[in-house]
Amino acid sequence: MMASGRFHSAFALALIALLLVQTGCAGFRSARRQDSSPSAVAESSQSADGVELPKQAEIPCAPTNRSRLALDRARIAALQDEHLMAQGEPVGSVICPESSFGACLDRWHSAAYKWMDNAVRSIDTRWLKEDTPYDAELSTFKLALHTRAGGRSSKKDFDLKARVRADVALPGLENKLHLLFESASHDDLPGTDPLDQENDARLGLKTVWKTVRNSQISLGGGGRFSGLEPVLYFDLDWHWQRPWAGGEVRLHPRGFWYSDDGWGQVTTLSWTRRLTERQIFQLRGAEKSTEQTDGVEFEQSMRFAWLRSGVGRGWLIQASVFPHLKSSEWYWDNLLVNLTWRDAVYRKWIYYTITPQLEFPREDDYQPRPSIRVGLEMLFGGSIGHLM
Repeated sequence: MMASGRFHSAFALALIALLLVQTGCAGFRSARRQDSSPSAVAESSQSADGVELPKQAEIPCAPTNRSRLALDRARIAALQDEHLMAQGEPVGSVICPESSFGACLDRWHSAAYKWMDNAVRSIDTRWLKEDTPYDAELSTFKLALHTRAGGRSSKKDFDLKARVRADVALPGLENKLHLLFESASHDDLPGTDPLDQENDARLGLKTVWKTVRNSQISLGGGGRFSGLEPVLYFDLDWHWQRPWAGGEVRLHPRGFWYSDDGWGQVTTLSWTRRLTERQIFQLRGAEKSTEQTDGVEFEQSMRFAWLRSGVGRGWLIQASVFPHLKSSEWYWDNLLVNLTWRDAVYRKWIYYTITPQLEFPREDDYQPRPSIRVGLEMLFGGSIGHLM
């Protein structure tokens, strides 16, 4: 039975790996054809000169009599340039857009984004036969770097970690099927320090369904590679929200299963109210339990955001307590207060965060432990997440 289980696990992982390789290779071939096309070059030069580009709704993929879709690569290149131009507005930071370093950053980011985006388009051309419009926001690719100095005695005096996340939505399936790759675990309580998340690389597929009454359900599965042997996993998410008491209530239960650690769940309940156009207040509670957890872990947070512009830039103040229940007794694991500033470094595809923090952990007899955390996040498709 054990040999059979390992065979099925290996077969499933090999199938997923084959899908990823096929996607990347097809995207590379697509990017080469696009770059060598005279029409693509002409279209790209028009967008660079500021000529108004066609709108998204007016440019669907062009079906042919062949068994798969044939994309107009010149038009796709024009829409990609339009998306890059929207992210390319200077934000008045330390890097000068006219400098050679700024120009090098722009070229590198543009080439990387187009390569990844063409890989997504190639999946439609190989598998699907329906007419599908181009959507530059459908898939997201993010690279984040985090560093921290100070903190609890059990942590390193200095730490540095890199995080990668790719969410590839197959456009022809109307955003119902996603190919996911991420390098860090997302099974922790929402207030967990990003540097405390385990290195837990995983590759899988996720389906998304929108249901009635402002709710959404997603089911995913695949393999993770945190040890010597690959591990199968499945997870089920439900997002529900509704207006209440002048704000919005959000409920997010998530269940998961791993072939080595068994079952677990994390449930988050929050109430968010916009006080003014740029000021937001939130109460959030969360709990976590797994077969490997000693008791039930909890988080209770109060958060206040003062936005600079949009939804992703500004100040965020947070105060959190982390108790847990074990054998009918309560233990206070940690209490923390922090202040986060997030803004764009150069353009609207590269952001930084600075977070000074003060903790009172049980392991240090609740003595204050100061630290500072600095992060850098780069986007290759999609937009920055909400600050709150």
